[in-house]
Amino acid sequence: MLNLDGGDLFGQREMVEKEQTRFLCEVSSSFGIDAIGLGERDLNYGIQFLRDMMTTYKLPFINANVKDSRTGDLILPPYVIVERGGVRFGIVSVLDPQQKIVTMSQHDPEYIVEDPLVTLRRLVPEIRKQADTVILISHLGDNLTEELLKELEGVDICLVGHTYRNYSTERVVLHTVLLGAGHEGRFIGRCDATIGSKGEVSSFSIGMTSLDDKIADDPVVAEKVSQFKEHLKEFRTSLRGEHQQTKGSDQEQFLTERSCQKCHQDSWKVVKASAHENAMASLRSKGQGFNPDCLVCHVVGYEYKNGYDDLPPYNTLSNVQCEACHGYGTMHARDGSMLKRARESCVGCHDQENSPNFDYAVYWEKIKH
Repeated sequence: MLNLDGGDLFGQREMVEKEQTRFLCEVSSSFGIDAIGLGERDLNYGIQFLRDMMTTYKLPFINANVKDSRTGDLILPPYVIVERGGVRFGIVSVLDPQQKIVTMSQHDPEYIVEDPLVTLRRLVPEIRKQADTVILISHLGDNLTEELLKELEGVDICLVGHTYRNYSTERVVLHTVLLGAGHEGRFIGRCDATIGSKGEVSSFSIGMTSLDDKIADDPVVAEKVSQFKEHLKEFRTSLRGEHQQTKGSDQEQFLTERSCQKCHQDSWKVVKASAHENAMASLRSKGQGFNPDCLVCHVVGYEYKNGYDDLPPYNTLSNVQCEACHGYGTMHARDGSMLKRARESCVGCHDQENSPNFDYAVYWEKIKH
């Protein structure tokens, strides 16, 4: 049996997601995976983290067309040869050049993603000399994979990565069998194939299993998950450092700018058009979307009870919305105190370190409402 993964194993570019990815890699190491095609998300935490996971958990990531721009070298092994039942399988993977690679690491190189077709036309004959059957893990999605296979000879089986659909029926493009299972590990696909004397697939059948509540949890893995969830709670708290949620009251709530908009349409339009509206995006563009020292001024109520958190429903409090300056929406007052509080709050973030040229009168003109 061959066990293959289409890539994008790693999570989003957040510190909590990175910790979850570390745990996922640990669990995945027991699955007996023979090859994992690199997805753009697998570089979310930088190449060194990926290599650490490969070394620590023996995860066989491969890719044939992503190179380090500084050296011109491939960042991963281009292919692997695996023997099963007397058949030598050559497994190669390519990534879509249109998929943007963005990492959390400031030390990562720029990446060159070469043309998949050019790469495979050069590499498949080399693999064929060492293998009976050639398998491509194509992290190009559905349409681009089919276009590629119409121009490429020598691939017997293709596992489609970067797809959101299941290939639950027999599908062939020219002489290549197509396989694919939906994202986020919700499904496991199975292909039972008969391999001919020349390595070709002479017959095959497809099965798809949904990992829903009908599938019993493995007790060992379930216990690991339970323990990890407890660890993650502590980890999430530790990430805040000195910016713990100790201010304010458990009884009050931030209602988000949508509530403010209902009565303060004109003011809302001004704030919406300001740089405050892109406060979180500006952090993420610099790889600092997880930094508590930055988040405290780029979201609503980071140090307040019921304030911003990256879990729902509190993740709706990103950016500098109305309540970042005026306070809890449930404490709305019409005696002028909310306006006074907003003016005083400016210097909390526009201080000497972060905004040395801050002048209230000048800055107010940019956002007055």
